[in-house]
Amino acid sequence: MAHTLETLAPGTPVYVGEVRVGDVRAIYTSGASRQAELIVVHWDSRAEDVAVPAAEVGTVDESGVRLMAPEVSTYATLSAFDPARFPTVHPLP
Repeated sequence: MAHTLETLAPGTPVYVGEVRVGDVRAIYTSGASRQAELIVVHWDSRAEDVAVPAAEVGTVDESGVRLMAPEVSTYATLSAFDPARFPTVHPLP
């Protein structure tokens, strides 16, 4: 499994603490950069894709992606992902 955001595969599990909250759908960057700006995560409890800022990622390891906050409720206000709402970013190939 990839150990950097830029090489994560779709389907990689995403956790908050020990709780699996969803899986990676895509990684987005801006301009010609290859540095991740957003991670699109299918958030299971919301049954929709959300935009997670890359700065919220605590670790990436063989088990998946772990977000920084210890409580799932911290992420209750994440925006649903709609590419039209994020015109300055594009998916990494």
